[in-house]
Amino acid sequence: MRRYSLEVKLFALDKRRDNSGWGEIRRAISERFKIDPPTVRAMQRWEKEIDREAVNRALQQRAKKEIEASKGRAIAVAMDDLVPRLWRARDAGEDIEYRGWGWFFSIQESVLGTEKFWRFIEKYRSEREGQPEYPPTPPPWAAESVGVEDQQPLPPGWIQATQSEEGRKQ
Repeated sequence: MRRYSLEVKLFALDKRRDNSGWGEIRRAISERFKIDPPTVRAMQRWEKEIDREAVNRALQQRAKKEIEASKGRAIAVAMDDLVPRLWRARDAGEDIEYRGWGWFFSIQESVLGTEKFWRFIEKYRSEREGQPEYPPTPPPWAAESVGVEDQQPLPPGWIQATQSEEGRKQ
């Protein structure tokens, strides 16, 4: 008996909840996942046996594993790509926050693809239309650190010294 991923099972159950017929669900699974679809009998068993709490636990465990696996990579990417970008923006007198968010959005766009990225952005914007604006809210970790306005200015020549050290590394 073939085992199907949790994504396939949840997809089938979501379609069924939307009143799709079993044949339609089989076709949708075949098209979306590019696999041989499960039998109607197997999907009916999923419908009877699925425990949402168990699914939630499985998804949480999977998310924890994936987050741990990607943590080191995320730190490396931020250090290798984001931090130099922010320094260049600061040195050029550009808006550092904009450059940081631009970097973040470019990652999202590269993962999703341009068409899907913009579709999601537009969908989010249309869902938010007419709702009250969110005030800027600092992340929880910001309260633990010193605000930029409270920091002491950098010593003269510090940035130039740092840049010349980077030049020697290259």
